[in-house]
Amino acid sequence: MLSIALVLAPIALAVVPPLMDQVEPKHVERFALRQGLALTPSNGDRVLTYIRVTRRWRSLGLVFGLLVVLAGFTAESIVLRPLPVFLGWFAGVLVAEVRLARARPSGRGDLGLRLVPPAVALLWAAGAVAAGTLACYGMVRYLRFGTDAAALPWAAGVATVVTAVPVLLRGLRTRPLTDEPADRVAAEIAARSRSAHVLAAGGAVAALWCGFRSMPPDTLAASILLVSLVVPFVALVMGTHSWRPVPRAHREHRWAAPATAVATVTAAVALGVVLAWSVPAPRSPDAVTWSAPEGREETSSRPIAHAALPECGTRLTFRRCAAWELFSVDEGPDDPGTSVMALQAATFAGRHGPLPRPAPFALSGDGFHAVYLHARTRRMVHQDLRTGVRHDLTGPLADAELPVPVLSHDGRHAALTTSGPGTGTTRLVSTGGGRGVEVPGIARVLGVGSRGFTAVTLPEGDKAELVTVGPDGAVRTRVPFDPAPAAGLFPDGRRLLVLTENGEAATVDPATGKTVRKVKIRVELSEFGDAPELLGWDAHGRFLTRLDLDDADDELRLVDPATGKASEAEGISLNESHRFPVLGKVDPW
Repeated sequence: MLSIALVLAPIALAVVPPLMDQVEPKHVERFALRQGLALTPSNGDRVLTYIRVTRRWRSLGLVFGLLVVLAGFTAESIVLRPLPVFLGWFAGVLVAEVRLARARPSGRGDLGLRLVPPAVALLWAAGAVAAGTLACYGMVRYLRFGTDAAALPWAAGVATVVTAVPVLLRGLRTRPLTDEPADRVAAEIAARSRSAHVLAAGGAVAALWCGFRSMPPDTLAASILLVSLVVPFVALVMGTHSWRPVPRAHREHRWAAPATAVATVTAAVALGVVLAWSVPAPRSPDAVTWSAPEGREETSSRPIAHAALPECGTRLTFRRCAAWELFSVDEGPDDPGTSVMALQAATFAGRHGPLPRPAPFALSGDGFHAVYLHARTRRMVHQDLRTGVRHDLTGPLADAELPVPVLSHDGRHAALTTSGPGTGTTRLVSTGGGRGVEVPGIARVLGVGSRGFTAVTLPEGDKAELVTVGPDGAVRTRVPFDPAPAAGLFPDGRRLLVLTENGEAATVDPATGKTVRKVKIRVELSEFGDAPELLGWDAHGRFLTRLDLDDADDELRLVDPATGKASEAEGISLNESHRFPVLGKVDPW
């Protein structure tokens, strides 16, 4: 719905202001009733101007808040979020008050009036301190643990509100009044009082909502619900209550406002730091957090045959219930493998919205190593599945920067390829640590080994190249290559297997591009079926492939690349209740 929101935005800019400038008599009468103002022919224009300016900007902010909610709608999810709507409205409040302040006389003084009742002032003070405390808690938590980066913009929102509101309130109290008739002066004081009500009550709600959003989602769920439901109604009642400004008992000293501001900020920061330091550190991601199915022991001693995401929930709830499940190899028909859950691995590339593709996840050919996107840190990490030792391979990544990982057979090397329109870069790293090297112009990595990696370049025109890259990132050879067929390196990294659509398996020297051997896969393929798909290698040098067969339901076959002989892949199966399978160790019975 983003495109629709972008189209409606300029229409709103053109339509809303003229509509809101049409003030009806009942609006003026309601204003006078709330402020205890006696309307006269002399001060009516002052009230009318005030109502027009505030209605115009508040309505614009409200409409743009609604457009933000509309932009977040997707075909799979329609969520009504009140926070953007309210924050848009309050942003309009701030803009309107700035516009009104610029039209007032400059200078400093003291009206000597109480523009809002003590209850509203207390609501604002309590809301500002609480919001500042929560924002400081989120900031300190991020600085201590490097978690919850989403708290930063909400903390910035709190800082904006608790800074802008006191400045505007002070301007309402201290800007001098013009030398005019008493009824016009009374109208100006009434307008300032109404502005102070809206700023204090609305600012308390805006600051608190931003402050709670800067907290971890599950920390204070009950408090968030209470504030979300109760405080806005309290603020609405207080902000719209009839009130006529009254003289203050004594004039405040010049240093009173700065001292109060310093004390408030100090209290909020101190409470936030104490609260953040009192919580324990999150569980280290270096520890394996497996969760085995009920009735089975947790284990990582067996190599992993494949990983997949389970079918659960609906498209609206799938993201919350799914986790990568890793299935170990079967030792035989009487000794089936177990499964474990990689709860720390991100499931989908996007953290919000539709589910276009699974998050990056790869297994090594020996079944003991995994590379995945860490759900909390948003870094690509390598995990030794036997010991649980983890190494970061990248820094935090945005959704558009997520790479396609490829692991060497022994899991010691990994290639991370990030592609975009017309661009592609592969980062070759050692999974044990150390700096990596980057190679531009790569479209797809076909395999990784101790001698570097083999890949297909981005096509220039209609031509692509097969390149071999050394461990230092230097391109050693380039030869023309057709990128359409399925292809992959042998486990030793010295030869390349290419599967053609007509069922041939060609062994190619990746350095020269010459075919060393070509055999026909000895099975009956469907005439109009899909091309063979290369899935992995077993310990005997046979490759596992998925074939479109005429007379068999099981399409997985083990094929000898030297003879083309195909045999059934006994003991190798992909769980039908799962999606997006990732192959690891190929270990038939």
